[in-house]
Amino acid sequence: MTSKYLVKFYFVTLLIGATITTLISLVTEYDSVTTFLFQGEFGDFFVGLIYLIGYGLLIATVSQVVFYIYLFINPLGLGIFRSFWPYIQILLILYAIFDLFYLRFREVGTAHESTWSYVWIPIIIVIAAFIVAFYKNKVSETNVFIPSLFFMIFMTSITLIPFISVEDTEWIYRSVFTVIITNAYQLLRMPKYIEDSKQDKIRRGKTTKADYNEQKRAELEKEQALRQEKNKKQTKTNKKMGYKNQTRMARKSKKDK
Repeated sequence: MTSKYLVKFYFVTLLIGATITTLISLVTEYDSVTTFLFQGEFGDFFVGLIYLIGYGLLIATVSQVVFYIYLFINPLGLGIFRSFWPYIQILLILYAIFDLFYLRFREVGTAHESTWSYVWIPIIIVIAAFIVAFYKNKVSETNVFIPSLFFMIFMTSITLIPFISVEDTEWIYRSVFTVIITNAYQLLRMPKYIEDSKQDKIRRGKTTKADYNEQKRAELEKEQALRQEKNKKQTKTNKKMGYKNQTRMARKSKKDK
């Protein structure tokens, strides 16, 4: 992806994070922010609004950092564990779901006897993850259901740990939904940005080092395939000639007898 589309991808994600956080907070934090607007205290309202926008930008930035970490972890795990990597991902997904509940139970639920009021967090994350993973797998050429589920559950839970380990439910509301939506956007839209970047480079006739390496790799693979095909044909010819020689020698041996 070129820097142009990478920057665009970054700022669109920031905008989504800031917008979702602000809209949710204006509803869930009506008494502390929105009420100032209806009371005519615009200064206090705009101070609170700027704070919410800044918080949304922070959430979106953390979400993007985790997404790039995922882009590194997934191929690394596939390279190390190979065919066992999907099963490891499933185990990590189950652990993340348990930890989302246990973390709230340990930090907040036990002390306030309100454990079940936090169960909705893993439920919302799991439901959203399955919907996004199913759609991602449907529009992809290969089966990416488990990797998508891994990102939407395990990586999302990692992103949310510092935000849901507090007693203030306002932090939870403005964090959970924003992270889920920004993560879903990044997972679903990244291929589109990559494709648009490729098309833009083709239109401008621009070739980068990565494009050159990809082209050379494709050429080498093509040469290797042609060489293998040639060797197969040569092997078949040799076998055929060997069979003819054996037949000729057998006939000659019969005549001699």
